[in-house]
Amino acid sequence: MAKLSIRYDVGGPDGPLAHLQPFDTHGAMSATPYAPGSTGRLPLAWARRYDDDRRSSGIIYTVRSYATPIAWVRADGRMVVPPVTYSPTTTRHQNLCRAWLGTAVAVGEDAAAA
Repeated sequence: MAKLSIRYDVGGPDGPLAHLQPFDTHGAMSATPYAPGSTGRLPLAWARRYDDDRRSSGIIYTVRSYATPIAWVRADGRMVVPPVTYSPTTTRHQNLCRAWLGTAVAVGEDAAAA
């Protein structure tokens, strides 16, 4: 798979985020058509939610920044972008996800709600 630029290739109506396509970048952002088992630096409540989604409804698309899932799409179509603050780089990745995946989890909604 060719590496993409997050500045020019990832977002936009024709980018892989908008079409749930797997990708890898020259930096720390990547996406896969499945749910990797590692939860990276997700806070515990969100790591549990991710694991629950992976086991129950199934996750069909996961976006990661470094090794942390920062957004995922469940098999039922629900998109999840946890409102967690990380580094400026990961914040840019989260903003791309919010813009092109949409966000089904409102900022401030806790991980226990689903």
